[in-house]
Amino acid sequence: MISIEPYHIKHFEALSSYELNEQQAVFALVPKYILDNPTIMENTLRTQFTILYNEEPVGLFSLDLSEDRLIYTDNLASILLRAFSIMPEHQGKGIAKSTMLALPDLIQKYYPEVDEVVFGVNYENELAYNLYLKTGYDDSGKTYQGIKGPQHCMIKKLKQPY
Repeated sequence: MISIEPYHIKHFEALSSYELNEQQAVFALVPKYILDNPTIMENTLRTQFTILYNEEPVGLFSLDLSEDRLIYTDNLASILLRAFSIMPEHQGKGIAKSTMLALPDLIQKYYPEVDEVVFGVNYENELAYNLYLKTGYDDSGKTYQGIKGPQHCMIKKLKQPY
């Protein structure tokens, strides 16, 4: 069972200890880079979240309200998912799928003003792309030329509470 909570320093050791294999490292930043980077950690528009599996930290991602989100959408009420990764030894257990399914509710809890989540997935990362499609995220049809190659611009409209 997974849970997601805002990053806490108590998660640092577990999250900064893992490396991604060469193929995965092309597509995602390892948490150590994020957690050791003052520019990222002190950015008040970007919040890190820890993915817990059976109460143990196994992954990390960021939600970002900076102007970077406007690369993917014109919607000012959007939020950008960034730097999503799962420890290699915990991959294949459905953790990424469960996280992506839980993400809309998490966003609505912490960011009730947000009505859309956006992110990029590298054209070469077919496994992740297919996971995102299967979990209800749409390819907007736009392409963003990222540092590591072209990316599909993924999008999901969020239900607004009334």
